[in-house]
Amino acid sequence: MQLSDVMEKLNNARLAHLRWVARAEGLLAGLPLDKNQVPVMQTDCEFGQWYFGPGRSLNKLASFRALEEPHELLHKTYMQIFNLLYGEDDRSMLGKLFGSSKSHKGKQLEEGRKLLPSLKGQSEILLKNIDLLEKDIQRIAKRQMPDKKPEQVSTTSLMDTVNQVEEDVRKLLSDD
Repeated sequence: MQLSDVMEKLNNARLAHLRWVARAEGLLAGLPLDKNQVPVMQTDCEFGQWYFGPGRSLNKLASFRALEEPHELLHKTYMQIFNLLYGEDDRSMLGKLFGSSKSHKGKQLEEGRKLLPSLKGQSEILLKNIDLLEKDIQRIAKRQMPDKKPEQVSTTSLMDTVNQVEEDVRKLLSDD
């Protein structure tokens, strides 16, 4: 796979993430969306499918590994929102009989909206980390292969370069 393909897939993953966040916000805004349009599990969203699939070829890069935690936290927060909106009605039998279902749903939606700033904050961290990964890939490619154009650099040669840099660092550390 060429470097330009990797960059395109990374950009597609970024765009998929932005669409996912927009759908989550839409659910909380009361827009009529199918709950299945916003996958709950981190391996089911388009970004997660890239990260846990083809993206794994970049797992030697710390900036790649830095994506996992904010992505996981984002989905945990969304899981809380999802459970509020679509989970079991935990009211007592009397509450269900005498309480308003509409009022209960309104309260659940309000609770979900309180989690939105956390969701958006985690999304911002993830997007910043995607930017860092992109810069790392470009920096490594430019430094180690200055005479090649991005479309001429393969991910194999890029990762060989990363492996060599890691080996050089290990040698330096063992010499001390």
